[in-house]
Amino acid sequence: MSDSLEALQRTFAMLSAKYQVKLPATVAQFEDLWRRLLAAEAPVSRLADLIQIAHNIAGNGKTFGFASAGEVAREIELCLEPACAAGRLPDAAEQERVAALLAALKHAAQ
Repeated sequence: MSDSLEALQRTFAMLSAKYQVKLPATVAQFEDLWRRLLAAEAPVSRLADLIQIAHNIAGNGKTFGFASAGEVAREIELCLEPACAAGRLPDAAEQERVAALLAALKHAAQ
């Protein structure tokens, strides 16, 4: 194996390890903002921030070895997009779906 390939593999392993440490905090940030939105402690416009967090987890999760977290995050993203586009909070069914997906995301992020 060439030195450059080994260096690349070491760098990727380091980045993956950092992501593994960071992911639970990112999920906690999502959960906190979700709770604040539902409690009317944050404006509905912050729903776009939740979608961005979910989008980032969806992309990075697959890259850094958390494929199941990435898949769940993508489902959350898709669930929240209609409410965001309409400028409203998710309805009761959407909230229930996000709550279930968030529980799955927390489990996948461990």
